[in-house]
Amino acid sequence: MFDILIQNGLICDGTGKPVYMADIGIVGDRIAYIGNARESGKGQAAAKIIDARGKTVTPGFIDPHTHVDLSVLAEPAMEPYLKQGVTTVVTGNCGYSIAPQGKEILYYSDLDCRFLKEAGADESDMNPLIFQREKGAAALKDRYGIDLDWQTFSEFQAKCEALPLGCNMAPLLGHSALRTAVMGVDCLREATETEVSSMEEEVRLAMEAGAFGISTGRDPIYLPGPYGTDAEIHRLLKVAADYDGIFSSHTYNYNQAGEPDRPGGYREMVRQAEGLPLKVNISHVHVMGMAENREDAVRAAESILAYFETVRKAGTDLTWDVIPSPACADFTQVSLGYFIKPLVRMAGTRKRLAEQLKDPAFRECVHAMIADGKLPALDENDETGWLTEFSILRHRDPAYKGRRLVEIADKMGLAPADAMMNLFAEDPDMAADVIAPDFGEAVDLLCRAPYAMPCSDGSSYAKETNLTGDAEIPLYPNSMNIGYIPRYLNRYGKGAGGSGSSFEEAVRKASGFVAERFDIAGRGVICEGNFADLVILDRERLRSFDEDENPLQDPEGIEYVFVNGQPAVYEGRFAGVGAGRVLRKGER
Repeated sequence: MFDILIQNGLICDGTGKPVYMADIGIVGDRIAYIGNARESGKGQAAAKIIDARGKTVTPGFIDPHTHVDLSVLAEPAMEPYLKQGVTTVVTGNCGYSIAPQGKEILYYSDLDCRFLKEAGADESDMNPLIFQREKGAAALKDRYGIDLDWQTFSEFQAKCEALPLGCNMAPLLGHSALRTAVMGVDCLREATETEVSSMEEEVRLAMEAGAFGISTGRDPIYLPGPYGTDAEIHRLLKVAADYDGIFSSHTYNYNQAGEPDRPGGYREMVRQAEGLPLKVNISHVHVMGMAENREDAVRAAESILAYFETVRKAGTDLTWDVIPSPACADFTQVSLGYFIKPLVRMAGTRKRLAEQLKDPAFRECVHAMIADGKLPALDENDETGWLTEFSILRHRDPAYKGRRLVEIADKMGLAPADAMMNLFAEDPDMAADVIAPDFGEAVDLLCRAPYAMPCSDGSSYAKETNLTGDAEIPLYPNSMNIGYIPRYLNRYGKGAGGSGSSFEEAVRKASGFVAERFDIAGRGVICEGNFADLVILDRERLRSFDEDENPLQDPEGIEYVFVNGQPAVYEGRFAGVGAGRVLRKGER
């Protein structure tokens, strides 16, 4: 007898093969039967029958690039993923795993203002990661009720297993976390031979505990990752290769001279993995900073793809993931306040700050802060800032909406920082972010490539969560965290832009292909014996709201989601059963 029988569905199995009609029987956490249940006499042998007539049944989707491990202890339900059909998430990306932990430092990333203050973060730091352990532990406990009671990779896995996880987690070992665990507070330098040897042992322990591979973060703000040498990383990768692990990297966008050089980051990653039997996956490939207009962006994407093809032909087993949107920001901005939070704090409110920015004397103070490194977001020469990549999302003057800041500054005859201050003085509720609407064609090229897979770069926080906890500098999860799967299927599963891609292929690249690349056993493909991670969707109703005025709306068309045979979304409503698991590489 089946626990659940899904009847009359159109099965898109995650292999890229054509859709076919069949029934699916679930027993416990597995797919026990695929076929015609009526003809086989099993049509009534089920505790629960779901009629999927006219609907499509897919594998649960797998997100290859998330930061759920930075949020799951506070928000284990993972509601935004389940509501779009994601049942498994790869964690620990960009070097950001939060295990292992050392005895001197808490390696963690957070945006909540109260946490950051209690943990001792500098307010001008846009990406605080390293905290003195005692302060950090106290802040975790006070803000979230989380005990910092783990050190090893396996201890963190056990802590997560005790949570009511919404999705399955496939963890990577983060290189930056590894460095802080071994080197402590003195991690912002080249490691000694003894320290590298200790890191090698930690990699071995993590891989034996079931890590799926290693991730690195190489941009300047991804501390302490950029301090790792090629030799150090190659040695750690060699250990991971012994366990058939994958190497995933947020490659650097800026070289050591502080100049934009994303292709150089790709070359560095390939160099670090050279000669090793490793799968290599480049994180969230895009062309931001490589182009000024649509034509340049397309040329940049073509150049990237040509290089990737050269690398593959030379023998590197290379893939990449892509955020399927020209909006490459990590978060949803509803105000510019977050990027200039030291100024908002000084003024008290955004409205008062807008008034003060009309005062030339105050402007001089702002320029002094920029020169002092206290406002990196307004420093066009700062390698950790994004001022020149901003576009205006909202302003009371509609003439600015959708335009790039550098274009507005040129027309005003001002430096970008002064142009931004002018705009804010006119409208303290303005919003700007790293987005290039005219880069859509370039994103299409990157997404349609045969070795690409879609990702969200998101976390487990619900869409309503103000991540800063401060109404004057609000920040919310990004729109792809809410709906990257429906956007991807609709755009790339219908032959958009003359791609000729099929729905079956789009589903494969978001499920079976990811499972294959990360060696996530028994998931990503609908077949007898695999885990019952399944989605029932209505293709006619499938919709994301990422291009809507309010992008933070639940997607439509996802009717049922099953995780390990349990209904996480039922008749379109979040069920929240907490059936997810911490996965271990090699488990079948």
